[in-house]
Amino acid sequence: MLVKLCEKNKLNVGEPKAFKVKGHEVLAVNAGSIIYCIDARCAHAGAPLAEGTLNGEVLTCPWHYSQFDVTNGNVIRGPAEKPLKVYRVEERENSLFIEL
Repeated sequence: MLVKLCEKNKLNVGEPKAFKVKGHEVLAVNAGSIIYCIDARCAHAGAPLAEGTLNGEVLTCPWHYSQFDVTNGNVIRGPAEKPLKVYRVEERENSLFIEL
């Protein structure tokens, strides 16, 4: 099921932004040429990843500094052990949709 997330121009490069969509907390990340959407909470302690920092395609958690690859949700550095869920993103007429 595809659901509208936001207008593409709402996402600034390098600034993760959290959304609530049909009971899911989703983090949208504009890594420059590609928009990625992943779980908005850290898999380790539930930190809000929108408050984290993005360096290229690496997102660092604001609480315990776990690092995740936003392209696939994989853990790069712990203490987190579980990857983040990745949502498929589709762009239509400057709007972003994700698959739930």
